[in-house]
Amino acid sequence: MRNICRLVSLLLVCLLCNSSSLQAQQSWADGLVQPGRLEFGVIARGSAAARSVTLTNNTGAQLHIQGVSTACRCAEAGNPSKTLLQPGEQATIEVRMNTVNFEKQRDTSLSIIIDAPQFAEVRIPISAYIRTDVVIDPGKVDFGAVEYRSGSSRRVTISYAGRPEWQIREVKVTNPDLTAEIQETRREQAPTDGINIVYQLQVKLADTAKIGRLAEYITLVTDDSRNPYVPVLVQGEVTADIMIANPSVALRPVKVGQSAKVVLVVRGNKPFVIEQVDSGDLQSSFRANLTDKADKLHRVELEFTAPDKPGRFSQKMQLRIKDRPDPLDFLVSGSVQQ
Repeated sequence: MRNICRLVSLLLVCLLCNSSSLQAQQSWADGLVQPGRLEFGVIARGSAAARSVTLTNNTGAQLHIQGVSTACRCAEAGNPSKTLLQPGEQATIEVRMNTVNFEKQRDTSLSIIIDAPQFAEVRIPISAYIRTDVVIDPGKVDFGAVEYRSGSSRRVTISYAGRPEWQIREVKVTNPDLTAEIQETRREQAPTDGINIVYQLQVKLADTAKIGRLAEYITLVTDDSRNPYVPVLVQGEVTADIMIANPSVALRPVKVGQSAKVVLVVRGNKPFVIEQVDSGDLQSSFRANLTDKADKLHRVELEFTAPDKPGRFSQKMQLRIKDRPDPLDFLVSGSVQQ
């Protein structure tokens, strides 16, 4: 009997130790991912709803993401931006709600499987309520690729079925590059109880928008006391009209008073003129050969004459383009020897 009791006690101790070990491992893995929960809130039927989680490798060792999945088809996980992370590197995973085939309350989770430096599974709870009375078509405002200084405009339709007095009161926009207008286009009695209401939402992207990706939400504010807000996803990318092919150039080492040359290659979608090269603190040390001729391709020769002060330098410089308000940045580095 004593032997049996000792055996049972030993098993309990082992189970407790294993449980503590697993909890510690899980705690370590959970700390890699932010946020720890994805709350979509109330979203419209047919709308594009996406959130991202970021995994940061703070382990000090190489980390590998084996795979990602969701517990329900109501949420879909994209591939990680990277699967092999060196210490300090990050990966993002986008999660999208399926608002076309699912509705009402949806609670599920995202699973991230890590198999190096040790095995772990991170589970991120996901929650959303897909309302059935509001439908967005198409599901998002998608500008696609828009060339810098071009601007763009898109429309989506907001349909509502339900309360006769329902209305959209305003549109909240936080990005200064975006403006939005809402207009009611139809309000008619439905075949059954209730009413069908249709709005047109027009969103404009300013021609002054900065180059880069656009991904954010604008918010429709309705008179619904319980769920007044309807988020609308806005996506797109402002692409460069002019690009520097070698935005980071290195000069060969030179002695005080000596000169060195490099060539900067600049391409554009349309002919353009480079008016000035701004060399910042080293303005007196650089000379650029510029032409008044407009062209799609410029090869700018920069001549550097070493100043009296020896040492390494890294200078941020700018190209100023005619009729283009924003300059183009590039970096020149080198060393001056005694």
